[in-house]
Amino acid sequence: MTQTQTPEQVPLHIKGEPLPINWRPELICLDIDDTLAKYMGSIAHEAVDAIERIIEAGIKVTLATGRSISTTYPIARAAGIEDLIVCSNGGILAMVEIEKVMEAVTFDPVEAIEQIMGLVPDAVFAVEDTKGHFFTTHMFETGALGVNIREVELAELTAEPVVRLVVRSESATAETYGAVAKSLGFHSVVFGIDRISWMDIAPQGVNKANMLKEVCARRQIDPTKTI
Repeated sequence: MTQTQTPEQVPLHIKGEPLPINWRPELICLDIDDTLAKYMGSIAHEAVDAIERIIEAGIKVTLATGRSISTTYPIARAAGIEDLIVCSNGGILAMVEIEKVMEAVTFDPVEAIEQIMGLVPDAVFAVEDTKGHFFTTHMFETGALGVNIREVELAELTAEPVVRLVVRSESATAETYGAVAKSLGFHSVVFGIDRISWMDIAPQGVNKANMLKEVCARRQIDPTKTI
């Protein structure tokens, strides 16, 4: 009978010792809600200290979040981040230091709204503009999405191109939104079912990862050296 020996387990990294690989990131990207901070909560002091040490080491830190700029700027500043950030799930690239939108990807929501109205009769619509303001056909609490929301008529809601279209419904289920996505020809759809079901709609190709490529391009960062 042959006895198999188990190789000695070697830890990947011993505290105080050099890293076992010759690799160093140039950019670290963080989500906010339930990652950097609890939903609608504050950032832990340990996280702020860690970000400060990372920036002092010459590594850039950014945020990529579904929040609008209105609720992202305060979190970024609290974390010590003053450079470029990605908001609205990749729809907006903004500069924290001067509170300026550097790039926004917009679309016309009219066709989607018209089709969804026929599929989800009780749908409440909201749109986000390039300044991070929300306009809705029926007032609701946006929470971490944004702090600026105003109730308007549908015609005003669709008067200008938007960054994001939000659909809310008291009755919709996952199956309902799946049917909506299929009917509209969406390649992918993001939705949540809680007390109120909701769906975020943005142009194809708009996501956090693609806007982070723009951050890398503007800051001359190698995309392969990001976390």
